[in-house]
Amino acid sequence: MKIKVIVPITTKGFIEPTREEMVKFASKGTEIDVECLEYGTASIEFAYDEMLNAPGIIKVAERAEAEGYDGILIDCMGDPALDAVREKLNIPVVGPCRASMIYAADLAHRFSVITVLGPGCGEENLALLLGVRDKLASVRSVGIPVLALEDKGKLVSALIGESVKAIEEDGAHAIILGCTGMLGVNEDLSYALREKGYDIPVIYPVAVSIKYLETLVYLKLKQSKMTYMSPSEKERNIWEIMK
Repeated sequence: MKIKVIVPITTKGFIEPTREEMVKFASKGTEIDVECLEYGTASIEFAYDEMLNAPGIIKVAERAEAEGYDGILIDCMGDPALDAVREKLNIPVVGPCRASMIYAADLAHRFSVITVLGPGCGEENLALLLGVRDKLASVRSVGIPVLALEDKGKLVSALIGESVKAIEEDGAHAIILGCTGMLGVNEDLSYALREKGYDIPVIYPVAVSIKYLETLVYLKLKQSKMTYMSPSEKERNIWEIMK
């Protein structure tokens, strides 16, 4: 199968690290192609960023379907433009936040999301939309911008501190890494928490979302067109500008 991973920002430096991580978890024979946006913002940390990047996400997704890809992964924990792309496309489209919450809600009574700068990408709203708001113990942040996540030591230290607070103060029984830019730190966090006596799931969005999408493609499942109705034909002159 062929999967298009959309890194929904303009920072090209995320393309190869994201591809390398995705390939680690993809099944043999799955082709992973990663693409970022030509226009938009350098990172997504707020709803404002999501809205500015949405047209670019839709454009890349439409082209990917036309080119014969079997599924789309929008690689951001805000799940930006997910509903819009699901309406337009007839292949499965996955957002890592919703996929991660599905796993966490099944594996634990309550879970926390540890994000970057704060709950700016609407994790609580996504949990409500998904029907698991009562299981969301908290949304905490490491206070590190997306474009500064390459400092792994600083990131892991902050994740450990906020995860322990989520467990001890908020009652979390599972932790979701709240940014897909937190690459390759899930095992370090899991080990550190076990060392502190907390044997709980650490949900790595990069891994769960690619496996979830593979499953949908394999089972020939996609979003319901009664839920995500196809857009009607009308003039939409934005595409004349964004060629």
